[in-house]
Amino acid sequence: MPLLNIVFMGTPNIASVSLQCILELQESSVLNLKSVYTKPPVWNNKKRKLVMSSVNRLALKHDIGVRTPITFKKNANEISFLKSLDIDLIIVVAFGHILPIDILNIPRYGVLNLHPSLLPDLRGPSPIHHAILKGLIFSGVSIMALDAGVDTGPIIAQQKVDIGKDEYCESLYERLSTAGSVLLSEVIKTIFKIKVNMSESGFVQSDADNNALTATGLIGLDERRVDFLKDEPLEIYNRIRAFTGVGGAYFIFRNKIVKLIEAKLFINGKEYKRSASEDEDGLLYNYNDYVNSLSSGMDNNDILPKDVKSSPGAIVAANRLSLIVATTRNGVYIKLLRLKPEGKKDISYIDFINGYRIKPGDICR
Repeated sequence: MPLLNIVFMGTPNIASVSLQCILELQESSVLNLKSVYTKPPVWNNKKRKLVMSSVNRLALKHDIGVRTPITFKKNANEISFLKSLDIDLIIVVAFGHILPIDILNIPRYGVLNLHPSLLPDLRGPSPIHHAILKGLIFSGVSIMALDAGVDTGPIIAQQKVDIGKDEYCESLYERLSTAGSVLLSEVIKTIFKIKVNMSESGFVQSDADNNALTATGLIGLDERRVDFLKDEPLEIYNRIRAFTGVGGAYFIFRNKIVKLIEAKLFINGKEYKRSASEDEDGLLYNYNDYVNSLSSGMDNNDILPKDVKSSPGAIVAANRLSLIVATTRNGVYIKLLRLKPEGKKDISYIDFINGYRIKPGDICR
């Protein structure tokens, strides 16, 4: 049986993990990787040089031709080149470019896209961050056949991945990268075996309950801002975990930005643990029920001084044991563990207390 002719398109680390699996399939005589597409090198101010994407570096290491077009829109040269390769499949993993219909129609069996969420929920460019922001107990990976929309094509395969209670974005990113590459490998091997034409495969996703689904967007500065005076405590905690890989959640202290690298959420003296009760879809831990299930009179002495009274955003403890900030909910506190002051390296809460002479009553905004 002739090998599948493949073109791979991707840019960041999650894509390089999938590219490694594709290279292994090439070694197993399943496919022939004809070319790799990725974004052009970008200037790194710290390194003072242009830096290639991880996909670019991996492809060059294996002597695979790499192309880095700035755009595919009205790009006759790239369309002509792709047509010349006699492609069976194009594989797309976090490429960063939208493919026009002229390119989608080139491969014999269509274009497959690996997306790190359980589509159709969390469409768009930042699904891993938003899975944590929403407090989901699981996420996953989906492989879909691309069409002219954004993450709207037929779903081919999915794999669920649990999210740890205190899991941060980097860890979930790595596990979804691995799960996605394994699932992608299985789908490619299936296509190789049965020669299914993806456009006639009959895989159809339901449009039911689309109002309950979330489309993700690019992560901006405003979305990363934490406001202890206004934000829900669980929202603050989820932002800290979600945005460590895209600049970090931050608050304002003494008119300076301080990024939140690591923290814990405490409710009535106990570290927050997800409740056994879930919503009707089994997707969200019921935070409100958990707060209400605890005694409002429970002693907080394991993290706070006795009889402490505070307002949202106030530092209520600043000592060698803890740095704790009050929130908008009585009895609910954020315990800060690692921070990154503006223009500085990330430091422990003890170094932050000592370096900035933090004292109870100081306000985090």
